[in-house]
Amino acid sequence: MKGTLIVFTIPRSKNGVSPASYSKFYRKLYGYNNSSHYGRYHKRIPGFLDNYKYVKYANGVIITRTDASEAIVEFLNNNRAEVHHWDVEITDHEKKELEA
Repeated sequence: MKGTLIVFTIPRSKNGVSPASYSKFYRKLYGYNNSSHYGRYHKRIPGFLDNYKYVKYANGVIITRTDASEAIVEFLNNNRAEVHHWDVEITDHEKKELEA
């Protein structure tokens, strides 16, 4: 089965990206856990990648199905990320993660 390996970075000081907007981007991409009322209530705020199946290897390195890669790459380009992507052959472990 084929998949797409996507590697991206957000240049912090170039292109006017501040540390606050850097953090905001990662929250928008991956989502985050929110708590309120001094930790009594917990809520998961979904990110863009929650709509797709993917395997995250490190910050900025994911593998996804080929049909979902176009939308993910477009999202990353719209948010001023430097993106590189390749079609790769995936292993059985990754296949289970992407099909589940």
